[in-house]
Amino acid sequence: MDRLRDRGGGDDAQALVRRWQSVDLGPAVSSGSRGRRWTAAVCTLIALAAVAWSSCGADRSSESGSSPRAGLTGQVGPVSRSCDGVPVRPSDNLQQLIDARAPGTTYCLSAGTHRLAEPLRPKAGTSLIGLRGAVISGSKVLTGWRKNGPAWSATGFLPAIPGQHGECLESVPTCVLTEDVFLDKRRLRRVESRSAVVSGTVYADYATNTITIRDDPRLHLVEQAVAPGLIRAPVDDVTVANLVLEQAANEAQAAAVESRQVTPHRVGTGWRIHHNEVRLNHGAGLGFADDAVVTDNFIHHQGQLGFGAWGTGSTVSSNEIAFNGDAGYSPEWEAGGSKSWLTDRHTVTHNYVHDNRGPGLWTDGGNIRTEYAYNRITGNWGAGIQHELSYDAVIRSNEITGNGRRHKGWAWEAGIQIQSSGGTTGPVEIVGNTVSYNANGIALIDSGGRAYDRPAPHGPHVVRNVWVHDNRIALSAGQTTGAVQDVGDKAIYSSNQNRFEANIYYLQSLTEPHFSWNDTDLNWAQWRALGNGNDLTGRAELRNR
Repeated sequence: MDRLRDRGGGDDAQALVRRWQSVDLGPAVSSGSRGRRWTAAVCTLIALAAVAWSSCGADRSSESGSSPRAGLTGQVGPVSRSCDGVPVRPSDNLQQLIDARAPGTTYCLSAGTHRLAEPLRPKAGTSLIGLRGAVISGSKVLTGWRKNGPAWSATGFLPAIPGQHGECLESVPTCVLTEDVFLDKRRLRRVESRSAVVSGTVYADYATNTITIRDDPRLHLVEQAVAPGLIRAPVDDVTVANLVLEQAANEAQAAAVESRQVTPHRVGTGWRIHHNEVRLNHGAGLGFADDAVVTDNFIHHQGQLGFGAWGTGSTVSSNEIAFNGDAGYSPEWEAGGSKSWLTDRHTVTHNYVHDNRGPGLWTDGGNIRTEYAYNRITGNWGAGIQHELSYDAVIRSNEITGNGRRHKGWAWEAGIQIQSSGGTTGPVEIVGNTVSYNANGIALIDSGGRAYDRPAPHGPHVVRNVWVHDNRIALSAGQTTGAVQDVGDKAIYSSNQNRFEANIYYLQSLTEPHFSWNDTDLNWAQWRALGNGNDLTGRAELRNR
């Protein structure tokens, strides 16, 4: 198999992704109108995807009756609700209210924008509950604009020394600058000089503390991110619910809502994060650890990641995670829908994960007993699910379509990508998934000689004990399923107990090399004859596209 060969695309599923991307949601100010537009768009996509899949001849009978469906189980984002606790108006100093009261107090934030210059520091057991329309913002409004030629300038709220943390795409060298500027709730694209400013862009001059834009600020709301976070404390049993959480100037690998602390290493356990809209923060949107429950949130347009997870026993369920990675961080470093590190019993179910600029869902570094189930994952730049440098996992009953839009080549950016990972106390079991028209299908990758990369809490990182069975996999020309290696060790094909069984494939041709095993590209017959007994109980069906 040619490791550098770019995989083909251009199929119907990718057309659906492009159609989905064309939906203009507008400023996310009215959650009611946003919900109606998202619902209409989602329904359109689901209907079109169903037609596309049915054209493959896929057998959907297993999804009939009471079987759960992949994707969201309810409404995401804030909802109408009551709150019994300390009332908080936008003009109040919420941190002073928290400091003056005992742990375990509930605070009821009224409608309006509660602006912060520093992250809130809740006590153990604190509940921060929003009434409908409550916004916690890390930005300040820019005023005092002066026109100079075609551009407008104002004094900003910039630090003397800009941030430098993270690795950027070559095309976006400014990604590490955290003080984003927003025009009517849309992040303006940074340029590197005043002369380069055009409509939709901003130049931030840190030496003179000056913000320059081209759009007439008299016609718009212009805000600059200031607060390095919104809610941040390594304390236990905090609830954050029913809020819009936006526009923090948090650096990469730190979240706007954060229960983890790196130095000294401390974590808050048992956080409950429900029914929030988390948007337009610079680094990650949410960061959580042990026994966290994260449900029914709309997590979108963060600069780096939708969420990051550490620790034991967290649950992420029924969230929409979309359009993250917007600031231009490199997905090769860390960007996309999510990234989980050193987790145990991390459960990710019934989420809708789409159009993130990196992997959709990503476990990278020491994760064990991970479960990915009933997620709908579509249109992400990288792999749909990327399980990297990790251990035992169950990946089941997910619908994974049209991912890997960068087309990096080789077997990369598969719908499900097992990368330098394998089972130790149990298998990596991949079962019952629908994997259609991604850059590649299901790929097991041993690359870079990473067996002893850290963290390795459960032994070396070896692609072993991976059991891929009873999945439905649709492949177009140039797309592959199977196992590959570039480390000069063929154990991935033989002694490591990796196997494909009883999968159903939907192919344009039975003679094209859609499979990879033993460093060779194989067609369907060769896959079964030469692939160490792979899919002897599986089948392949031709379909027209």
